[in-house]
Amino acid sequence: MERKNIVTAPQLFSLFFLCNIIIGITYNLPMAKSIGILDHILSAIAALFINILLIFPIYKIYKINPNINIVDNCIKNFKKIGIIFLIIYGVYYIFVCCYMLSLFNIFVRDIVDPDISLFMLTFCVILGSSYAACKGIEGIARACSIILFIICLAIVFIIFTIIPQIDFMNYTPLLFNGPNDFINGIFYLTSLSFYIPLAATLLPVVKSGAKKVLIATNTVTYILFAIVIIIIAGALGDYLKTQTFQIYEATSTAEIGVFKRLDAIYLGIFTSGLFITVSLFLFAFFLVIKKILGVKRNKLIIFFADIFLLVISLILPEFEEISCFFYDTKFIFVFTFLTSFVIPTTILLKYKLNLKWRND
Repeated sequence: MERKNIVTAPQLFSLFFLCNIIIGITYNLPMAKSIGILDHILSAIAALFINILLIFPIYKIYKINPNINIVDNCIKNFKKIGIIFLIIYGVYYIFVCCYMLSLFNIFVRDIVDPDISLFMLTFCVILGSSYAACKGIEGIARACSIILFIICLAIVFIIFTIIPQIDFMNYTPLLFNGPNDFINGIFYLTSLSFYIPLAATLLPVVKSGAKKVLIATNTVTYILFAIVIIIIAGALGDYLKTQTFQIYEATSTAEIGVFKRLDAIYLGIFTSGLFITVSLFLFAFFLVIKKILGVKRNKLIIFFADIFLLVISLILPEFEEISCFFYDTKFIFVFTFLTSFVIPTTILLKYKLNLKWRND
């Protein structure tokens, strides 16, 4: 018999939380269409409660049958029509991979400018992520535990090096420039809740405690985000408005004792965390595609997916016209809302209708 439950609740939390950390690292005000960063503290609080609403239908579906994921539920409840939903999820998962990899390329190209070629760096990340995805969720979870521990130590270290630089004159009243930054921040942060559609596929792999995992991930992520905003806003003030990657800029200015250039730690966090994030979404993507095309085409799917990711993630940073649409907050929000709430709610309603017809 195929084993379904193969990771623990703490491991699944680690996977989701690490993904959110890496997504948070890409945070920047221009993409959020905001001027001030402090209003995003309120946005984070609002996004926390909105995500509870988005999580609800996915969790209800999971509770009905904890042994099958959203992929199986689409086919079970909608038969051939469910393939349309599967295609949407497959596109979403590969979209997230492209989004993260392309932002990583922008960061490396414009900020770090390493000696290694961007092509080789991206190729290595994709190849390693694809290999990990093929090995399964257990291997990804084990690697995540080690990487998350190191990342958490680095985050604590960086935060404590920035705190002494805080100037209370940098804090302005919340909503000082009106509600626009607050509203745009809600759309931006909610649109980046990639872990919710991912949970729709991965929840059945956890032994128990799925509800605690979802609540803990949502709560800890936004509390940490609010704390980071408070610290970097106090340390850097209006200087953040001129930067693309605000959180990176905070680390690049932090120094303590013999340690200089803490942005190197940032790059290490980004690269190692990106490996886990892409692995997870590729794992979910492979599950979807195998359901549509079958297991026999598995190797071919992996090959073309890797080539696609490599090409798109390298092309997007070079063509502003395409990337502007690709990174548009409204587009991402609609895509995330569709896969995290609309489709699961539709499946849930279909299940309720089928149950009612059987009882009648």
